[in-house]
Amino acid sequence: MSHFQPLRTRTSFCARRSSSRGSVLAWPLAGLLLLSAGMSVSACSSRDEKQDDERPGQSLDGVIFGDDAEDDERPGFNGEVCAGQSAGAELAPAVLQLLVDTSGSMDQPAPGGGSKWTVTRSAMLDAIDGMPSGTSLGLVFYPNLPNDDDGPCFDQRTAVALDSLADAGSQQRQRLRNAFQRQNPQGGTPTHDAYQYALAQLSGSNVAGSRFVVLITDGTPTYSLGCVGTGLVTDPVDPSPLIPNAASALATGTRTFVIGSPGSEGARASLSRMAEAGGTARPGCSHDGPNYCHFDMTRETDLQAGLTRALEAITGVALSCRYEVPQIRDGVALDPGKVNVLFTPPGGEQELIPRSDQAGCSEGWQYSQNSTQIELCSSTCERIRSSNGGLTLEFGCATQVR
Repeated sequence: MSHFQPLRTRTSFCARRSSSRGSVLAWPLAGLLLLSAGMSVSACSSRDEKQDDERPGQSLDGVIFGDDAEDDERPGFNGEVCAGQSAGAELAPAVLQLLVDTSGSMDQPAPGGGSKWTVTRSAMLDAIDGMPSGTSLGLVFYPNLPNDDDGPCFDQRTAVALDSLADAGSQQRQRLRNAFQRQNPQGGTPTHDAYQYALAQLSGSNVAGSRFVVLITDGTPTYSLGCVGTGLVTDPVDPSPLIPNAASALATGTRTFVIGSPGSEGARASLSRMAEAGGTARPGCSHDGPNYCHFDMTRETDLQAGLTRALEAITGVALSCRYEVPQIRDGVALDPGKVNVLFTPPGGEQELIPRSDQAGCSEGWQYSQNSTQIELCSSTCERIRSSNGGLTLEFGCATQVR
């Protein structure tokens, strides 16, 4: 059942107050991977006032986010006075840390042809080619070492450091392509050590944007944290400690996508829980299957096609469902408790999308950790991306919470 709440009032929700004029910010949804777009701005007035003719960007009179707003008995927004100033906005950039399993088992045949490694490499490079220039991307392979009883289980080294992809043919894009071409499968599966290393690379980076780890693995870990284990496929270790790690990462602003390639059948429940803890659970998923919360490739008859679909879904969520909260000019600060998100489907009624306080939410929206971005929850994101409707951000009225 949908959690969207239809609004039975007029499209513009401005208070009946002569000194305050409301503004809304429209976000057209033109595609999955648009990271920077011009946002249309319009002014609105109450039912009893004439439409204001000031141009977007002009300073408007009246208190915008102050405490002296007059009451208004409009349903749904508790009488709060809407914003009195226009401002532009941009979709938020994304920062993705790719964490790719290159253990020896990735050399095995893949459903549909090729090896699991060659198929993964091809799908990843195609996905990177389609990412916008504003995306920042880094790459870590693991284990990046052969099995050695006397040595470490994971080479703590970044294949490509986090940096902006920039335009086609850029140095960063070429570095990523070269790294994939040079890599060969070998060694065990120290997923826990590798995941912690990838998170550390993200936390240590000054690159701005919403942060994600994209983990691709083809099996149950063969080493626990600290390289405890034999590294043998026949001697796997407990993967469940990765789940609280993903939850901790989410609490600090990093979401984790998980792709389980063929060979990960024994880890499906844990990978599903890791995706849920990491804030990327798929709508209607179950840890008991068949629709797991992570991207499960174990039943794909064509791994190339399955990975392509999974990566398209991941980039669609990571690159299109986060929006910068506009900066209000003239020294007036935005009150984060007075922001509402509205969705208008094609030919339908405008609907209020309530804010969610649930970790790893599926419906609604949330603020980023520092309240500088609005992030649509997973099911809400997919619904809106698949439509030709539009989002509207409105300031000055008390935020509605689920």
